[in-house]
Amino acid sequence: MISLDRRAAFARRTQWLAIVLEALVLLSLVSGAIPLRLLQPVWWLRLFDSALNLAPLLLLAVMLLRMSCVLLESDSRQERVSWRRSQQLAFRWAWIFALLVPLQLAGFAWLWADSDSQVNRQINQGERNVAALRSRIGASSSEAELRSLLASANLGPMAPLRGGSLADQKQQLSDALAIQASQLSGNLREQRAALLGNTLPGSLRVLFGAAIVSGFLFLLRRNI
Repeated sequence: MISLDRRAAFARRTQWLAIVLEALVLLSLVSGAIPLRLLQPVWWLRLFDSALNLAPLLLLAVMLLRMSCVLLESDSRQERVSWRRSQQLAFRWAWIFALLVPLQLAGFAWLWADSDSQVNRQINQGERNVAALRSRIGASSSEAELRSLLASANLGPMAPLRGGSLADQKQQLSDALAIQASQLSGNLREQRAALLGNTLPGSLRVLFGAAIVSGFLFLLRRNI
C-alpha cells in the first residue's frame, strides 16, 4: 500500500506536469502560427491540424490529474486541488475543440471559395493578356515585326509558324494563343482540384477528431 505522503507527492507532481503539458501545447501552437497569415485559409487549416495533433498531451494531463484524485483521500485539500484543476483543464479545452468543428468547416469553405476566386482571377488576367497580344499581332505590318513581338512576349514553346502570307501567320498565332489560353485554364483548374483533394482528408480528420476529443473531455469533466 502506497503511503499517503507518497500519494500526495505524486499528486503535486501531476499538477505541475499538467501545467507544463498545457504550456507546451500553447507554445507549440504559437510557434507553429508564426509567421501570421490571417488572411490565408491554408494557415488556419494548418493551425487547426496542429491543435488536433497536440490533443494527446492535453488528454494525458487531464488523465494524470484524475488519477491523482483517485489516489488521494476523499475531501482532502490535495484531492480538491487536483479535482478543480482537472475540471478547469477539461472544460477549457473541451470548448476549444468544440469550436474547432465549425471553424474547420468554415476554413475549408473559405479555401474552396478563395481558390476558385484566385483561379478565376488568373484566368481572366490570362485572357486579357491574350486579347492585348492578339491586338498587337493584328496591328503588325511585317513578318519581322511579328517575330519580334513574339520574342518579347515570352510565350514559351510554340509550334513554328508555317509559310504563307502575313495574314495566314497572324491567324496561326491567334489559333496558337487560343490553345495556350485553354491549356492554362485547364491547368489552373486541375491544380485547384488537386489542392482541394489533398486538403479534404486532413480537414475531415480534424473535423471528426476535434469532435471526438471535445466529447471525451466533456465526458471526463462530467465524471471526474
